Amino acid sequence: MLALVVRFLLYALSFMLAAKVVPGITVRDYGSAVKFAIVFALLDALLFKLLALLTLPLVVLSLGLFLLVIRAGLFLAADHFVSGVRIERFFAALLGSLVTGGLNWLINRFVHIG
Repeated sequence: MLALVVRFLLYALSFMLAAKVVPGITVRDYGSAVKFAIVFALLDALLFKLLALLTLPLVVLSLGLFLLVIRAGLFLAADHFVSGVRIERFFAALLGSLVTGGLNWLINRFVHIG
């Protein structure tokens, strides 16, 4: 349980860093980033596989690149549930999800939790 909480906190930190780097993403405070991390994780866990399955022909035709579009859409959808986070455009959501994903990969690669 503690490992899950630490992962959410680290994901929120990577989201805060992405908001500093990517124009079009603003975060009011760290609490909003933590809420965003939780909401995005829930949306990702509940909807990503279903959306990937429903759009399987597009995923295959794009050689998997459409999965980035799905993830960016979920990133943008999480914005609507958290009041302290604002993502202005889809392109900002796409870049933000790529930056956040890359930072999370680095965190998971070098920080072993649990």
